Amino acid sequence: MRKSKKLSIALIVALIVPLLFMTGCRDEDAGDGLEIVLVVKLEGVAWFDSTRDGITRFNNARPTVNARQIGHHTADPAAQVALVNDLIAMGVDAILVIPNDPASLVPAFTMARAMGITVGVHEASTQAQADFVLEPFDNFSYGAHMLDIMANWMGGQGLWQPFVGFLTSVTHNEWVDAQEARAREQWPGLTLAGARLEEEEQQELARQRSLELLMANPNLRGIMGSAMSTVPGAAAAITELGLIGQVAAFGTCLPSVAGAFLESGAAQSIHFWSPADAAYATALVAYKLLSGETIGGTIVDGLDLGVPGYHNITIIPNEHGVPVIYGAAWVDVNRYNLHEWRNPDGSYRL
Repeated sequence: MRKSKKLSIALIVALIVPLLFMTGCRDEDAGDGLEIVLVVKLEGVAWFDSTRDGITRFNNARPTVNARQIGHHTADPAAQVALVNDLIAMGVDAILVIPNDPASLVPAFTMARAMGITVGVHEASTQAQADFVLEPFDNFSYGAHMLDIMANWMGGQGLWQPFVGFLTSVTHNEWVDAQEARAREQWPGLTLAGARLEEEEQQELARQRSLELLMANPNLRGIMGSAMSTVPGAAAAITELGLIGQVAAFGTCLPSVAGAFLESGAAQSIHFWSPADAAYATALVAYKLLSGETIGGTIVDGLDLGVPGYHNITIIPNEHGVPVIYGAAWVDVNRYNLHEWRNPDGSYRL
């Protein structure tokens, strides 16, 4: 018989201490009616519209599964934790999260796992208290790769500035750590303009801070973004100040968001993975664990998760012993291959 889905928050809190000493149980009829929910950083932006497409595709492929996405209208860690706590109270089978602040989620994840709920994470390789983490690629390789492309455009010389969405965003900071290390090791002519800047996943804030940065540093050549909002925000500032050709934006973004800036030259290169494919793969891992499709309930090296970039995964446990699943799914787009990402009607595929 399936476990009750009607536990209240108060009852969960009352039960959590003894449950921490018990092994969470899965439903015997796990393949029937599984409820899998993805909690994203922020709703209403193109990146997470794409993750919803992936979850919807996964849901439509499995009639017995109820998979969906939820998120808050603001990228507030506390609001995200509240959504996770609501899902625990509902007794869903799997909670998947793209964290704003991984540390803030640890108490909720501990509670969820004690209740027998599978917990999966994307974009937080250092996450504690999860059953698995899925990453589209090795974060240090990705960060170094973006730095190399920017450095080549800069001719290996000049000032550059990294941005992150939040200073607590583990993945963003790993990319910048790799970029700074790569610059020290292979591009001695590059100089940091200053400590990494936070733009809170807001394009307008990225524009404002880029304007301030450019006016304070007239020799700046490159702006490197981690959040999807940095490239369009920085490129808008570059355009506004008439600096196209002298300064350029680089970093993680989507063609639909940065395409016009790639065409104008305010942005030179964007890099990304398919959010839809990553969401699909994350949901599939949870499904395989819950439904018993994996040997001994474990995801193993070489498994095919059925979407590009995840056909031959690699698993490396993080410092908390959580299995981190790595794909090889990054994509580079510039003005020369931008057309490959257009639909016949001129709209962008991503």
